Amino acid sequence: MKHFSFTNYYVCSYIKGRGFYIIFGCIRFLIFNRSLSFLLYFMMTTSDGIEMMTASEKYPKIMIYAHWLTLVFVLIAYFTSEAHIEDSLGGQVHVIAGGLVFIFFYVRLILLMWFKAQIPTVSYISELQKTAFTLMKGALYTGLFVVPVLGWFTFASTHESFDLLGIELPKVLFIPNVNFGEIHPIIANIFMTLIGLHALAALVHHFILKDGILKSMK
Repeated sequence: MKHFSFTNYYVCSYIKGRGFYIIFGCIRFLIFNRSLSFLLYFMMTTSDGIEMMTASEKYPKIMIYAHWLTLVFVLIAYFTSEAHIEDSLGGQVHVIAGGLVFIFFYVRLILLMWFKAQIPTVSYISELQKTAFTLMKGALYTGLFVVPVLGWFTFASTHESFDLLGIELPKVLFIPNVNFGEIHPIIANIFMTLIGLHALAALVHHFILKDGILKSMK
């Protein structure tokens, strides 16, 4: 076991793009497959109808900023995930972005509780859509916590101690005998796929259902 400090910066030349294929591949499939578009429309309107949201029914500004900043940090972490952590700028950026994702997980939980009464709602949506929304929201918040923690365990399993920008990170007292180096990217890819599906659902609401839900986060 050794100590490592994220203080030496190197240029990382590796640019990763497979995350774009996850999101835009889903979008392209939706656009060019009419049967899928019809199915999604049917699934989302199998109740009495969907109530239009007005321009005033928006999330509080601070929640909107937190939402999009979280997405930025997630994308940065994902696109730098294959950079070598110990000797590349990309690796250090990956760790910093992952740490910010972890911090914003708690920030967003606090904001959810603080502004609970101000969160916009849609009265008329199908039970299927309510269930899908609840499951997706839970999965996304779980990912915001689990993926950074697995990354932390991955590095802690090979280093006795390490610091980030001169700040020593807490030590992990117990590391299970598990290959976190393999588990971390698998869970991260599943998480990114969920984000792609979340983005796809938002586009369906905006372009097909036209219910104003996407505008509530703008």
